[in-house]
Amino acid sequence: MSDVPETPQEFFTQYIPQRFDLVKSPLAGKSSSGCMTFRVSGAGEWSLRLIDGNLVVENGMADDVVLQVTTSSEDFAPIFVQGAVAQEGDPIKPEQQVLAFKVLTVDAERLALVKGIAGSVAFVIADGDRTYRLAVTPGAQIPKLDAPECRLEVKMSDFMDMQTGKQNPMQLAMSGKIKIVGNAQIPMALSGVFV
Repeated sequence: MSDVPETPQEFFTQYIPQRFDLVKSPLAGKSSSGCMTFRVSGAGEWSLRLIDGNLVVENGMADDVVLQVTTSSEDFAPIFVQGAVAQEGDPIKPEQQVLAFKVLTVDAERLALVKGIAGSVAFVIADGDRTYRLAVTPGAQIPKLDAPECRLEVKMSDFMDMQTGKQNPMQLAMSGKIKIVGNAQIPMALSGVFV
């Protein structure tokens, strides 16, 4: 039985900081140039940032948001909770941890480039006969979960491999496991913060 909470509030305010504590030593003294905001429609928003090597989680979307990740309440557990459960048994490796940790550690120059990208990217994740959505939106733009400028269609197993660091999005796209529909320049530009 896993100790991953199933409510977004507990997930972002308790679980993510606990997980971060296991990988924070290489980040001692570092502060992020902006925050990353997670939004679960109907449940809330949480902004994550590094301050002197510590993860700080605030309610709401901060003014210095670099990247937003949005999903629906119904899709939260299949995407976030199952992704966290998939990582529970693995050794903790900083380079394979939660996407937010990678975004929070990139330099100010790359973050400024990301904030300037226009448009949303939505992962459309197929799991049997169910489909889940997760939008990634640069800066403070309005997220487009249902009508993004670019869709990345992927199977749940491949998405989980990406989420746990076993595969990166570029590898999956090159092998045809991610189908890009729409403006492919957006995910290409965003990939700079994830490598």
